[in-house]
Amino acid sequence: MKFRSLVATVVATASATVPFAMPTPADAARCVSGAEVRQQVATFVHDLRDDVGSTHARAAVRGAYVESVKAARGVKAKTPAERRDLGERIAALAKQLEDAAGRVERKALIAEIHALQEQKRQDRVSGRDIRQLETDVRAVKRAIIAKVDTRREGRQVAAFVRDLMAQFDC
Repeated sequence: MKFRSLVATVVATASATVPFAMPTPADAARCVSGAEVRQQVATFVHDLRDDVGSTHARAAVRGAYVESVKAARGVKAKTPAERRDLGERIAALAKQLEDAAGRVERKALIAEIHALQEQKRQDRVSGRDIRQLETDVRAVKRAIIAKVDTRREGRQVAAFVRDLMAQFDC
């Protein structure tokens, strides 16, 4: 797995002497925009290509992480058309789940479905909803860690997910 300063990308810090920098509490608490979250997740998923060979699995991971952050931040469908679109996406992901080949893809699809269901519901995001999203994100993390080659890469994946979940509170 090639991690090009993965943790540094997540917290937007870099060090010249270390290939990646561990986040400080102030960095981890820094809220980034949705576009920055998408970029960070895209970089993370791109770096997974050596260990997670399936393009479908990587796309599912990208969708799961981005949609989970959006759902945790309280993004909701505002119109019936948006709710209908989310319903269609959920149905498509459910069909895709039936054909999912690997554990990473299955866990990621489940996480994305739960996140989209949360966005489709009209109620407020509760603590229970956040815990469900966190559980799903951690399940994807564990599936990815099972695929990486070294413990160091596993720690980098865990650090990325921890920093990503810090974005839930923004």
